[in-house]
Amino acid sequence: MVKYYLKDSFLHNAHEKNAGNKARDDAEAIFISAGYKGLEPRVENWYEMNFFKAQAHKYAATKAVFDQLSAGDELVIQFPIIHHTFFHAHLIKQAQRRGAKVFFLIHDLAILRDSNHSSVRFRQKVRTLLQEKQVLRAADGLIVHNDKMKEFLSNHGIQQSNMVSLEIFDYLIPDFQEKEEPSKDSPMIVAGNLMPDKTGYLYCLPQEPDYNLYGLGFESDRALKNQTYFGSFMPDQLLAVLSGSFGLIWDGDSAETCSGVYGNYLRFNNSHKASLYLAAGFPVVVWKESALAHFILEKKCGLAVASLYDLKTELDTLTEEEYKEMLQSARQIGSQLREGRYLSTALAKLKRV
Repeated sequence: MVKYYLKDSFLHNAHEKNAGNKARDDAEAIFISAGYKGLEPRVENWYEMNFFKAQAHKYAATKAVFDQLSAGDELVIQFPIIHHTFFHAHLIKQAQRRGAKVFFLIHDLAILRDSNHSSVRFRQKVRTLLQEKQVLRAADGLIVHNDKMKEFLSNHGIQQSNMVSLEIFDYLIPDFQEKEEPSKDSPMIVAGNLMPDKTGYLYCLPQEPDYNLYGLGFESDRALKNQTYFGSFMPDQLLAVLSGSFGLIWDGDSAETCSGVYGNYLRFNNSHKASLYLAAGFPVVVWKESALAHFILEKKCGLAVASLYDLKTELDTLTEEEYKEMLQSARQIGSQLREGRYLSTALAKLKRV
């Protein structure tokens, strides 16, 4: 028996100032440390091909990978599949008939993110639903973000017994150096994609508390008086410059609640941003209705609020001792994330599904 992972790589520039590839890169590193060997599809730039030629090319490259699987072998695939072909479900079933097993680690689900998005055409929603369901239902097991995502997929025909909850994404940091303890009264931290369509709430925040902003897409000319924008950084540089009391996980165009496509997605999705903050040693603030709220409150590594208008009151009533306890819990969780503990545990649980 050989354990494999699909070494699925983006074709674009890997040196962009965002953490878009960080979760996938970390997962690959954890696969390797757990003894998995990479199988890489040999693909050319199919973006320059017409639809039918691109599908044929990706199918041939993917089939060459699946043909290497024998009885007892395992293959873990990160989802969404970068070089997706409409025939993935067919290739999975062929491998299963030879006695191999195929698992998926889910990063993102379009059927969840776009299901209530009015700008996405109904036909596209149906096509996405059918494509994703077809592939995911063919798998021997899935690593999903949390129990909320598990429940959603169960309602769409995937057996609960085939799913393992990750709980939170790992965030590997080589040569991590812990910072001095932050102050409870320091600004909130907002890092990542600051594009207005995702974080429009930044332009309508209450006057307190203060916010330190890091990332691409912030419109500085619209900055509020309680905001300081530090610019954008590569993922490995960002940790050194982050400064504040709590990391904030919030999406949408409203400070009163998480709204819109990205805000509603937090009901099912584990934001990778939470992993960044915790791995860096900061407690977090999450939306009360987010899927991550249960984990954060259970582990006592942050706060959950219904509205950012409630945040100042929550901070004012939080004692220094309570903050230090949250900080300690956040650092303990952060240490586990930096070691890859959560994905390693989930991979081990897949064996017993």
